[in-house]
Amino acid sequence: MKWNQELKYNILFGLLFVLVGETWNLSVEMFFSGTSDRWNQINLGGFLLFITFNIAYFTVYALNYLVFAPRFLKLNKVPHYILAFFIMVLCFAAVRFFLEEIVGYHLFGTHNYNLNRDNIVAIYLIDSTGYTLRPCLFSSLMYLFFRYKENTKLVNQLKIQQQEAQMAMLQSQIGPHFLFNTLNGFYSDLYDKNPEEAKGILKLSQLLRYITYEVKEDFMPLKKEIAFIKDYLYFYNKRYEDNFYLNLEIKGNIKEQKIPSLVLIHFIENVCKHGVIDDKENPAKVKIIIEKDVIKVATENKINTSEKYMDKGIGTENIKSRMKILFKDNYELTYNSKDNYFSTYLKMPL
Repeated sequence: MKWNQELKYNILFGLLFVLVGETWNLSVEMFFSGTSDRWNQINLGGFLLFITFNIAYFTVYALNYLVFAPRFLKLNKVPHYILAFFIMVLCFAAVRFFLEEIVGYHLFGTHNYNLNRDNIVAIYLIDSTGYTLRPCLFSSLMYLFFRYKENTKLVNQLKIQQQEAQMAMLQSQIGPHFLFNTLNGFYSDLYDKNPEEAKGILKLSQLLRYITYEVKEDFMPLKKEIAFIKDYLYFYNKRYEDNFYLNLEIKGNIKEQKIPSLVLIHFIENVCKHGVIDDKENPAKVKIIIEKDVIKVATENKINTSEKYMDKGIGTENIKSRMKILFKDNYELTYNSKDNYFSTYLKMPL
């Protein structure tokens, strides 16, 4: 749908350019000469030059719009885009040269440039440099316009999701202050008598407080997200005692990096709720690798056949949607089920 709409507007814009361009040329000619013989001089050769020029124009337009603008039209890639412009000049000149000097000469026996035949290649390159500016400029403006519209739409979607999440959080809170005060009271009572139970209450209070109060932004510090999943796994470990087999491996330096909030818990929760975590011979695995600019999360677990295991659900679709909004195509997310084992993989920027 997106490409259909963009293609439609680009075609209309291109036809408008041809119309305006010819009108402008006619107006300039009439201004300087007082009359114009352009329409009286239309012949097969002139029509061929008109066609070849526009073929070269729209070739460069499409090349810039589909290839160079998406890759290099960024502040940190200006040198790359300058190099791409010279490539487009070569392309414009090559298309015109082929159609006018080879195909046109073969069909009609005439050249576009009859003077200085010894320097014909240089003439085409110099002439095409100015001509290339227009399709390059117009296609860049169209590309930026559609990306602006797309980004505005994505930002609005993200705001709506934030509002819905906040509303759901508010609706699910039943006297949070009362709850935390009660947990703190239990913690104080048990601190001396049963420090292990007091520790569990403290972790539960920290876990609930993080979800209730702290997670209000799209991105949260990585160290807090790591601490959150460790607290989450603490309670599964207490529940299963000596029969909890989940290997959590974290590699890399945890500093001041930030990641989308509550993304890691999605993968941990799926493993704990739907996977087999009490089989010593087939322990569940969660690996988190922190690199300079990216974080990688990989999980693998034996599927719990007593449950209807779903690799696609509300949580999964929400994660996919959120990754798309935040990172566009600059991420990897896969879910695989094979031989009674389920695995996931996420790679996203830090």
